[in-house]
Amino acid sequence: GSKIEVTLQKKLIRNLASKHGGFLAGSQVGKAGYDLTYAIAYLRDFALSHYFLAESFETFVPWSRAVDMIKFTKKRILQEHKKRALPGIPLLSCRITQLYDEGVCVYFYFCMNIDNVPNPSEIFSEIECAAREEILVMGGSLSHHHGVGKLRAQFTPSINSRGLIEVIKKIKLSFDPDNILAAQNGLVGIGPKLD
Repeated sequence: GSKIEVTLQKKLIRNLASKHGGFLAGSQVGKAGYDLTYAIAYLRDFALSHYFLAESFETFVPWSRAVDMIKFTKKRILQEHKKRALPGIPLLSCRITQLYDEGVCVYFYFCMNIDNVPNPSEIFSEIECAAREEILVMGGSLSHHHGVGKLRAQFTPSINSRGLIEVIKKIKLSFDPDNILAAQNGLVGIGPKLD
């Protein structure tokens, strides 16, 4: 945008952030985070070679629920980790990546030690699902922009009515009878097979 548009947007963001106890970290932090996306697979492989498994997940939450949603989601992850008597203490962090008048997009980062943990991917997934349950209970959305896919399809019945799910499945079946598009993802990935 133009210089005037950028100045106006910065002012809006500054006002929104300060109104809710936040602060601006500057564009360099955002750029560094974006640049990190190119190295993330290498970092993942390095971490796995040292018995650490990590993932990020995101949500949208209204401003009025953001602080509690973050606090209780982190608490739930710690409880789930402790309940399974896993080694060490998980690394948890989060950041707000997008601001809106109505709320924020929050990214959570979760890393845990998997040394001598049987079925570490399964355990990790269970804890991540528990975190997603907490996010939904606390007023967060199923996803801000990552979509539902296969990983979060199990949560759609708790946020959409059975009628809506059936309508969407029937619409998809009408234009994609062979289920080529988004095969078994999202709403069409749950419940009985499309036919």
